[in-house]
Amino acid sequence: MSRRFGRDVGWLWAGYAGRALVYLGLVVVLTRALGAAGFGQLSLFLAVTLGVSQVAGSWPFLAVPVLSAHGRSIGAAFRPSAYVAAMATAGSLVIALPISFLIHSRAPTSLASVVGYSVALVALQGIYSVLQTEGRMSGIALVQTGERGTALILALAVSGLSTLTVLGSEVLLAIASIGTCVVAYATIGSRQRLLKGDGGDLPDHLVSTVMRAVGAMGIVSVCAYGVAWVDVFILAAFKSNADVGVYSLAYQVFTFIVQLGSLWVVAALPRHAKSTAAGGSIAAQLPIGRLLSAAAFWAAIVTATAVGAAVVLPHAFGAEFDSAYTPLMVLLAGSGIGAAGYFLVLPALIASKNGALIAKVSVVAVAINLTLDVLLVPGLGVLGPAIATVAQTLFATAALCIFAVGPRLSLRLFAVGVPGALGVTLLAIDPTAVPFMAVAALTAVLSALLAMELNRRREPGASDAVGL
Repeated sequence: MSRRFGRDVGWLWAGYAGRALVYLGLVVVLTRALGAAGFGQLSLFLAVTLGVSQVAGSWPFLAVPVLSAHGRSIGAAFRPSAYVAAMATAGSLVIALPISFLIHSRAPTSLASVVGYSVALVALQGIYSVLQTEGRMSGIALVQTGERGTALILALAVSGLSTLTVLGSEVLLAIASIGTCVVAYATIGSRQRLLKGDGGDLPDHLVSTVMRAVGAMGIVSVCAYGVAWVDVFILAAFKSNADVGVYSLAYQVFTFIVQLGSLWVVAALPRHAKSTAAGGSIAAQLPIGRLLSAAAFWAAIVTATAVGAAVVLPHAFGAEFDSAYTPLMVLLAGSGIGAAGYFLVLPALIASKNGALIAKVSVVAVAINLTLDVLLVPGLGVLGPAIATVAQTLFATAALCIFAVGPRLSLRLFAVGVPGALGVTLLAIDPTAVPFMAVAALTAVLSALLAMELNRRREPGASDAVGL
């Protein structure tokens, strides 16, 4: 890994670690104040609002580093992306508000919070894209931590003065994101002239320019949302709000790890975009030895997190959430094997305009997830969506890795994560068993040692052009 790229990833991960710890504190406050049923109801609010952010905001702003790499200024790349994101947000809210009205709450304040929180989350995606393109990874870390920190402070203040309700939680989440968004745009917008330009620096066709660059990623985002949050809706259809709350807690702890992979994509995409624009092939951008080293390092992180969760989480949440630990360990075991390869090859595929392939794989993956959800949730409850998520993760990773680096290396990428995954699987059987914790901790150490050994080796002819 090049020094600059390592610094960028380090800033993102350090910032995310701070944000994750702050958010964990927020989740502790919310779960203890609301209980499993109340947290389940709040999870329906999150499923709707994060859905708008995922569907409307996550993909248009991917065009900012891609267009900027082809000679446009950041502002000229941002404005078409923001235009498409604004239209997508309006369209998504037309669907999201009736859904929220039917399954969550009819209170005007709650519906207003859906709008405010959704719009702020989309706008923050734009801020992250600008900072990503500028190479200011520390700025992304600061904004993310600031948003969650503000929400935690508000939650603690409300809890100290009165009883925190589901509606109050929705309002404070919206206020924290809106406030962070205003400060971020006031600070960054003037520097890059994001919303105002000369006019001549914009493309003639705003929508088609963005769609050509990253349009297929819109399908990927819809599918990613389906995988991440459709489980909540299916659980709500078959099970109680308490079950929804239990699984939502497991999934949100799991996303702490998944977001580390997403941040790798954030850091790597600008470099892959520049390499592709300069004529670099996908193979040249993905050095074999470094891929294997990163996969082993990922397995070590996931396994260590599982051990830490088994030790800490039983003391952080109430007894109502004890049943969350088994689905959490199943999710982590699947991530330890399958997620590394996905995140490693994804930025290279996006930069090389293979969005259509990613979209097709995502459609099949979400179909797998939905089918297994419907089949497993009635009988297995909160364990069903965890199994479904693991199955679609393994499929998506295998499909993209085989295309990018071939079946042989794909198999090796899976193999380096197997020991850690087996250790985490033991914790799924009994997260409180000390011998199982010891075995899992040992596999984490072995995975880390393997990562260091692989990192010392260099494949002949491997390229470090994108910092891997």
